[in-house]
Amino acid sequence: MSPGQRDAAEAGTAAEAEPSLLLDYAPVMIWQAGPDRSRSFVNQSWLDFTGRPAEAELGFGWVDNLHPEDRARCEQASLEGFASERPFTIDYRLRRHDGAWRWVLDTARPLCQDGVFTGFVGSCVDITEMREALEERRRALAEREVLLAELHHRVKNNAQATTSFLGLQASRASSPEVAAALRGAANRVMLATLVQDRMFRIAENAMIDLGTELQATAQSALDVVARPGIMLDSEVEAGLLMPVSQATPLALIVNELVVNAARHAFPDGHGGTVRLRLRRPAPGLGELVVEDDGIGLQEAQRRTSPQGCLGLHLVPRLARQAHASLRLEADHGTRATLRFACG
Repeated sequence: MSPGQRDAAEAGTAAEAEPSLLLDYAPVMIWQAGPDRSRSFVNQSWLDFTGRPAEAELGFGWVDNLHPEDRARCEQASLEGFASERPFTIDYRLRRHDGAWRWVLDTARPLCQDGVFTGFVGSCVDITEMREALEERRRALAEREVLLAELHHRVKNNAQATTSFLGLQASRASSPEVAAALRGAANRVMLATLVQDRMFRIAENAMIDLGTELQATAQSALDVVARPGIMLDSEVEAGLLMPVSQATPLALIVNELVVNAARHAFPDGHGGTVRLRLRRPAPGLGELVVEDDGIGLQEAQRRTSPQGCLGLHLVPRLARQAHASLRLEADHGTRATLRFACG
């Protein structure tokens, strides 16, 4: 054999060995099984993990290191995968060489040769730390939910006590103006609590349909004020989604504006209409309009006084919390327009 032929033969032998070397040096545990599910190959990473010789792992010997509680589940997944000749993924605990049980994620894919099913090849990665981190996060979230629920319960109870106290003081007030102011404050606390209660029942990172929430808020406000002859006319665009943190101040704004309209826009028992409009005037922009067909704002109603409208002083602050612009018009009736960014 000439030197050139010898070099070519050695190169061919190295090329044939290269796939096996790649499998052994792969940073994941790799196995192969025939159609009968008996394992015919495990790579060096698998052997390093278990600390056992290849002879002990081949065939069905690897099952000896499988956690007893996971064996039935693994057996079922394997049977279904091999029967259907479809990929499958399963996690289970495998005993490491030091005796520790470690969670691994096993991903298996079918092998075919000339269109004939010849078994499966699988790869496993250790996911123990990831599972522990997720479990710790779930535990922390559960504890946080318990604390938030307790806080919400206490705040709600305190708000109810405050409402009762204000109502009691209103019944004892000698001045009609002071009594009206106290009853108004009691209603304001109660309505704000209703809004917060609905929002609390929604996950913090969830998106809510703003139109549905604002309609419920407006109707609750009218029901509490209980002024006969005042109707709610709402027209909201569906599917305008918003995070709870931004939707809450907008709902509180609607609450204040509707209560203000019901109390001040229709004096002497006159009826009228409060209109709620929600739409997208442009992509990424939401517009909220609350208007009435009443008498408009009088000068006394612009002041923060027992006769005035405290709500109109709260609305600009709530608008800033919602990152919304506010325009208030009060000629023929009162019209409040808010614009804000939305998805």
